[in-house]
Amino acid sequence: MKKIWQLILAGVFIILASTPFTSCVDGDFEQPPILVPKVDFEANRTILQLKNYYLDTLSRALTLIDKDIIISGIVVANDESGNLYKKMVIQDATGAIELALDKNSLYNEYKLGQRLFIKTKGMYIGDYNNLVQLGYIFGGNIGRLPETFISAHLFRDSIPGTPPVATPLNLSSLPSVGGDIVKEPRMSTLVKLENVRFVEVGEMFAPQNVDNTNRTLIDQSGKSITVRTSKYCNFASDTLPGGYGTVEGILSAFGTTWQFTLRSKDDVKEFGGVAPPPPGSGTGTFADPYDIVRAMSASGTNPVWVEGYIVGTIDVGDQNVPNFAGPFVTNTNLLIAASADETNISNCMPVQLPSGVIRDALNLVTKPGNKGKQVKVLGTIETYFLQPGVKNLTGYWLDGSGVVPATGFFTEEFNQTLGTFTEFSVLGDQKWFGDTYDGGCVTMTGYVAPNYFANEDWLISPVISLAGKTGVELMFREAVNFVNNLDDVKVFVSTNYNGTDNPNDATWTQLTGFTRSTGSAWAFVNTSQISLAAFEGSDIRIAFKYISTTSKAGTWEISRVVVSASN
Repeated sequence: MKKIWQLILAGVFIILASTPFTSCVDGDFEQPPILVPKVDFEANRTILQLKNYYLDTLSRALTLIDKDIIISGIVVANDESGNLYKKMVIQDATGAIELALDKNSLYNEYKLGQRLFIKTKGMYIGDYNNLVQLGYIFGGNIGRLPETFISAHLFRDSIPGTPPVATPLNLSSLPSVGGDIVKEPRMSTLVKLENVRFVEVGEMFAPQNVDNTNRTLIDQSGKSITVRTSKYCNFASDTLPGGYGTVEGILSAFGTTWQFTLRSKDDVKEFGGVAPPPPGSGTGTFADPYDIVRAMSASGTNPVWVEGYIVGTIDVGDQNVPNFAGPFVTNTNLLIAASADETNISNCMPVQLPSGVIRDALNLVTKPGNKGKQVKVLGTIETYFLQPGVKNLTGYWLDGSGVVPATGFFTEEFNQTLGTFTEFSVLGDQKWFGDTYDGGCVTMTGYVAPNYFANEDWLISPVISLAGKTGVELMFREAVNFVNNLDDVKVFVSTNYNGTDNPNDATWTQLTGFTRSTGSAWAFVNTSQISLAAFEGSDIRIAFKYISTTSKAGTWEISRVVVSASN
């Protein structure tokens, strides 16, 4: 009986082994259905209408929304790169708004191009330093919506599509900082800046020693914007590119500062190109001065002539308010523009008026009749009142008269090197070196924290020929701080130094009696003109002699040297 069962089982196994199983393994699985999210309701407000409801009806008070307000928009920024933390931005045809959500890796669910509907009832709306946000309350301020509430308010609709195209942004079109900055309709939208450059070329986007780092973008008109980057983003250690290019990102603000947020490294495009021709006209000379457009795009420590119409002042105070109508109460600055009737501060250049004949001739407090007149000023193009301005004036021209300084026939700008000058260290290990301040300078200090060191160091010019020159004058630009007195930072002229030996072996004449730094400030100032008439017809060298001791060591910085003549 046992053998019979063995034979039966063996036969069954043979049959099973010879039977094909194609019906089980042919791969014809049913594909699971693709679940496309779909909402069954509509938006009843635009994003701009919601923001205006907060700004106007609610008077900017942090508010729990108790109305059935529904908005819809496309995700234009999320947290994928790490540059936005627990935030994303949605945008519709009218504007955009930032969402504060207490959840990590939002990008896994809310990808760029995803359409969202948001039931705002039960959420809070408020602004964080002029940036309107949707979220929840935290410590009496706008904060993040708790993760458990997100699914009750955010609803995806369809699969992600193509995000909106970045809108070109002209920085000159942004309103001046102030109370209404929060009402700018382009706030939080995806924008594009073209023909811009980074100021801090070669630096990292965001070093690891601070949570967030500010970098600066400048356009061709001289307007700038702060690029804020988190050390936690995946491109923090990448370096800022040189040249000109295009960036895309989110326009935002913090307090009174416009800001720009990159979504990823891919938002930095086509850098390395040569700067396009500068806008405006003029070469910066007295005969061919920069117009306002050209001047706004220029920068540097070289004095240039700028021409425009006097249109007002900036009343100096807590708010630094532009004043185009008068009466005028501030005599230390002017506003000049391309037209005599300009009243938009963004189209103006503030001009710093130094005390003396220039201020006396140009200021609107004592000379209100100057308003509307065309003027030329000679100075350096620098940031002044947070926008391109003219500072360090040494000349002006108004109503056919003014001050026109002689043109320098020897100029050294240093540009972070010793330039044509040479260094001779008589005592001490510290030496003159190239530095970055004031657009490029040379620096000497005997202070190496926390110690003071004794030094005698000379910075000496090449031979400068005064043959055939008359009315020769010297001017240099300096910053001096922490010196015992200005005897530690002296200026000399020699006619017999050979350029190689110890300068103490030559004959030097000290230059005195000119206006210069106080010796206790980091601000760079131009000295007054120093007459070199006693040396006319000779070959000279100019030297800057620095002294420090083991008990006191100041710092001396020099950014330019100019020798001029009347013929």
